[in-house]
Amino acid sequence: MIQPAPEDYTDEELLEMLNPRQLAELDRQIGQMFGAEGVDRVEALFAMANVYSIRAAERDEVTALAMLQLAAAMRRRAEALLNATN
Repeated sequence: MIQPAPEDYTDEELLEMLNPRQLAELDRQIGQMFGAEGVDRVEALFAMANVYSIRAAERDEVTALAMLQLAAAMRRRAEALLNATN
């Protein structure tokens, strides 16, 4: 069976590959990374997620998968922040 390329996975599929503890740790790290600089904002998270998604294409499959999972988690956090303000 041929596995899809990392960029062919949806955000949901990428995040489902992580267990709840890994996902919580990733979210905590994103909060620390962006919160410390005061940029834990929807726009900044979406922008950085796009950068990670673009850069993933330049990496090997394992690294690309990790970068895309990080990007998916950033978009998830941005959407949660956006929903919290509405």
